[in-house]
Amino acid sequence: MDVGLLIRYGKLVPGRETEAVELFAEGERFFKERLDKGVITFFEPFFLATSDLEEELGFHIIKGPAPEIFKLMEEEGYRALMTKMHLVVEHPRADLLTVGEGIQAQLELFAKVRAELGI
Repeated sequence: MDVGLLIRYGKLVPGRETEAVELFAEGERFFKERLDKGVITFFEPFFLATSDLEEELGFHIIKGPAPEIFKLMEEEGYRALMTKMHLVVEHPRADLLTVGEGIQAQLELFAKVRAELGI
């Protein structure tokens, strides 16, 4: 089953703008390499056009088989990217996402548990 990984970030830390731009390029290379190798099935960065840009400036969405995403998150390269991100942008965050067939499975589980609870 596929899962998603949502990596979000806010404004650049003042004085570290150059490092943040370099990190963005490094992250693109990292994820595109894994996409080309078939480790992940989807990768795309996004910048927000509207929002509280202090809190959330952009995000990356990554999708792939759950075991591969979990392995990727343990790679030293991924952990280094995330550590750098914490130093050059405000409000860095990474969240796992339910995607694809997992959505239906989650809805079915919700209905089953709801019925068991009689609500």
